[in-house]
Amino acid sequence: MTESTATAEQTSTHTARRRILIVEDDALVALGIRLTLQEMGYEVVGIAASEPEAVTLATAERPELALMDIRLRGPVDGIDTARRLRSELGTRSVYLSAYADEHTLARVAQTFPLGFVQKPYSAPQLRAALELAFRRLSQPGESGTA
Repeated sequence: MTESTATAEQTSTHTARRRILIVEDDALVALGIRLTLQEMGYEVVGIAASEPEAVTLATAERPELALMDIRLRGPVDGIDTARRLRSELGTRSVYLSAYADEHTLARVAQTFPLGFVQKPYSAPQLRAALELAFRRLSQPGESGTA
């Protein structure tokens, strides 16, 4: 086994344990994200299109983080959903959204996200954001609720 093969296997094994919930109301976009995450070696625990679905899935599956869109189905947006997941379950979020205006980003900041990736995104951008998020989660004082 070569050193690069061993490194690739370690990376794959390491990310395979990383469980992510996708919260995205567009089914085709959500499926594309799922495929991208699976190709990166992450485990997708489910896809939610609304706050109630996200809370139900997060409660049942206990993902390490939620990949959160801002616009969701129903009256509650992704920012309030991220706030609820963090306060009730300790699930932190990385935002993946096309909405990046000043007002929206100010609201996002209040939820203490682990990252923000603007749509349209590239797989390398998403990978980098997730790697940084998981590093932050492994640091003392970063996981759980505050």
